[in-house]
Amino acid sequence: MNRSLLLASGLALVAGTLSTHAAPWIEMIDPGYYVTDLSFDGSVAAGNIVGDGTYETFRWTALSGPVALGQASVPTIGVGGGSPDISYNGTRVSASILSSDWMLTLGCWDVQSGWTEAFPPAPPFVTVVDQAYGSAWGISGDGKQVVGYYYFNTGASPRVQTCSWSPDTGAIIDHQTSRGRANAASYDGSVVVGWEDSGLGPWIPTAWRGAVKYPLTSYGLGSTQAAAVNADGSVIVGNGPDEYGVMRAATIWRWNGVSYDTEVVGYLPDTVFASGSATFTSVSDDGSVAVGFNFWSLNPGAGGAAIYWSEATGLISGEEYLSMLGLTVPDNIYLLDFESVSPDGSTIAAAGMRTDIGVYQSFLIHLNSPCAADLNHDGIVDDSDFVLFADAYNLLDCQDPAMASYCAADLNRDGVVDDADFVMFADAYNALLCP
Repeated sequence: MNRSLLLASGLALVAGTLSTHAAPWIEMIDPGYYVTDLSFDGSVAAGNIVGDGTYETFRWTALSGPVALGQASVPTIGVGGGSPDISYNGTRVSASILSSDWMLTLGCWDVQSGWTEAFPPAPPFVTVVDQAYGSAWGISGDGKQVVGYYYFNTGASPRVQTCSWSPDTGAIIDHQTSRGRANAASYDGSVVVGWEDSGLGPWIPTAWRGAVKYPLTSYGLGSTQAAAVNADGSVIVGNGPDEYGVMRAATIWRWNGVSYDTEVVGYLPDTVFASGSATFTSVSDDGSVAVGFNFWSLNPGAGGAAIYWSEATGLISGEEYLSMLGLTVPDNIYLLDFESVSPDGSTIAAAGMRTDIGVYQSFLIHLNSPCAADLNHDGIVDDSDFVLFADAYNLLDCQDPAMASYCAADLNRDGVVDDADFVMFADAYNALLCP
């Protein structure tokens, strides 16, 4: 019997209501957990456990809370690096992990199968430097490419090599560069962004579109780089030289069909000239929102601030943005960073320092009410959404190539579209209207 027929027969029998919020609201995450990336709709997050100093990777959902994923390298070999990131559907997490031979390596965690490591075994062109094969810094939206770098075996002087790695096939793609790192990838992994260093000067923000390399600026300032990219590779954010060439400024690059146009957004007004900096770390898929952080100066004690940008607001501080939303954070949290905006623009991951206990704490800013079961995004959950849900229900596995992008019908984000998701869908179907 077709599984969707079973769905139809039971749809009217399940009643209930989803938890809803009519206005922007804040969801706190336990102290000591630092969120670094969000799934497509912000319902799943990934990051590092920083409160205990292990920097172990975790995955969070509202149902599960933060769940440690294991394979932490710092407690065992004292070496770490990279950034945990998450696929659009929330079922895969990339991170730098402890390898089976006690080295740092690129890893990909899957909700069904756990961790897969890039190395070992290591091909002859990969070597170990300081107990590391390399590290992971991003994942494509479809979860099929992990990006970062490995150490290229040049003999006497190994160098970092920008790469993409497939956890499904083990294939390694070297991106045309002398040395550098990939920080992020588009949805299908066809556009990769990061930095390149020729060895003769500072880092240069760089994009790789297939086999073609695009330097995003002709000169650099120490560690200028591209940090994030949207789904189709048309919008890149990070930092680049300001108009005076003396500071790192939050920057946006937009594809014009031939190359990338540069928009130097800048930094907050109180930033110390020739000393502070700003960078964007994330961008929504439509390019309408970018977030990141601002350092007031090179003085470590000066601190920093979260930043938010849209065409309507320009560049403003995170505190100013929260005030515009009518939101506040507890007095014992000093806001430092807007680390990620979900690709659909609905959720921002923020972080601050807990001044009372001296640890970082992340929280999610939900900008609109959740309506995950509205699969066609028309504001209601009706028969058209049921048709989409039934198609996904019949496929079952989120990794099925025929599954619609993001596997949005996997409402509990466990990697399959099954009866548990049906119960959640039925609740929303009975409510009909999105909040």
